[in-house]
Amino acid sequence: MKHLLKTDKSGFTFIEVLLAITLFVIAAVVAVDLVRGSVRATQDLKDVTVATWLLKKTITELETKVESQGFDRACDKKKEGKFDPPYEKFSWITNCHQIDFKLSQSAAALTSGGDDKDSDRPPQENQLQKMVLNVAGDYISKSMREIHAEVRWIQGKTTPRVVDVTTHLARFDQPLTLPALGVPTN
Repeated sequence: MKHLLKTDKSGFTFIEVLLAITLFVIAAVVAVDLVRGSVRATQDLKDVTVATWLLKKTITELETKVESQGFDRACDKKKEGKFDPPYEKFSWITNCHQIDFKLSQSAAALTSGGDDKDSDRPPQENQLQKMVLNVAGDYISKSMREIHAEVRWIQGKTTPRVVDVTTHLARFDQPLTLPALGVPTN
């Protein structure tokens, strides 16, 4: 009789099966979302790497052009364009500007070791310093350029991205212009 009253509970109930399926689906959705985010991050990193490589190529080409052709022929104020396939989603902009070095009377005061108001030196020495500073400033301005380049693209569907670099080039083969000294001749 004992054998007839014993019930067998070794299987799963419907609720337990439903709960297990729900947990499995949630875990699968989370795993798919993580993989999708990882793929998106990998693609974004690939775009940044390609853009950085294109930027390096662009700035190197511009520097080489300036070195071989000089500032007047190779240094455009602003130039822009798109890259050829397979990089057509990337565009570039370059700027080349003369750097204005104006050395002032303050610089002259520093080089003389103090304020020239209390100086016993004659006023023409201040004029000579001013002329030397102007000539040096003009020469440095003619000899230096600031070059800026950037590569742009749209990441994903709507996010604008940019990588950029600024560098300075010096060409000390520029002509030196000396002003008339204004010294009376005998």
